[in-house]
Amino acid sequence: MHKGTHFIGKPLYGQLINLLDKDKILKISRENGGERYVKHFDAWQHLVIMLYAVIRRFDSLREITDSMFPEACKLAHLGVRLMPRRSTLSDANARRLECIFETIYRDLYATYKHLLSSDSRKRQTPKWLEKLQVLDSTTVSLFSNLIFKGVGRHPKTGKKKGCIKVHTNIYANEGVPSDIKFSSCIFCLTSA
Repeated sequence: MHKGTHFIGKPLYGQLINLLDKDKILKISRENGGERYVKHFDAWQHLVIMLYAVIRRFDSLREITDSMFPEACKLAHLGVRLMPRRSTLSDANARRLECIFETIYRDLYATYKHLLSSDSRKRQTPKWLEKLQVLDSTTVSLFSNLIFKGVGRHPKTGKKKGCIKVHTNIYANEGVPSDIKFSSCIFCLTSA
């Protein structure tokens, strides 16, 4: 049986990536200084690889690179020409500002906003429901015993401190957040 690199059809991940506009993403990155001092690993490749990592639920750069190297020939259609090393991926994560990815998310949200609510909700949705927003504020502990067992400061009480507050805004007739903000959790910082 012949083993070629030309596959018929497109995998699900490739279909999701088709929803993104590569030129617009690179333009957003250039406007925010994300392409400064970059030779090969541009914002498009960075976004494609990080989305792959999120979908596969990887926790480390080693998992990302170890998983992507065997798939190199299959990812050419996504615009990933070279598989980055861990150091390249780490440098890109440190150097590229989060406002670039925030702008990309907001642009995607604005583009596909009308497709997010289901058809049954569109037919019977009263005007007030279209304006109804659900706000959520969740505390994410950074030092749980499961994730970071030996990390964190042990104050006199013996508890580890540190958390992030995630503020989310969702329109009631949609299923995706329209706005997400992260802040330091004041309770965790001030409690003893």
